[in-house]
Amino acid sequence: MELAARPLSLPRIRSEWPLASGRTPAIDAAKQAEVARQFETIIAETLLRSARAATLGDDGLGTDDGGGANVRAMIDHARAEAIARAAPLGVARLLADAAR
Repeated sequence: MELAARPLSLPRIRSEWPLASGRTPAIDAAKQAEVARQFETIIAETLLRSARAATLGDDGLGTDDGGGANVRAMIDHARAEAIARAAPLGVARLLADAAR
């Protein structure tokens, strides 16, 4: 019994798929603004962590083995959220404008 080789048949990409057609799904403005603000929070938190790592002195929150690292991380996150809400960096606004 001989098996005939058949060409591989792949399904065609449907043009109505958002990414296949080059379009992105519509996202409402409120969701875009929230995602942009969250991204700005991540950037601000990264900047704060880097600044904290660059300091030479003790910050008074104890050593890393006593939970001080967790306290510092929570403080950095809270500060980053406050910075993102106030939008002094402007990253969230730029992202929201680019998405329109």
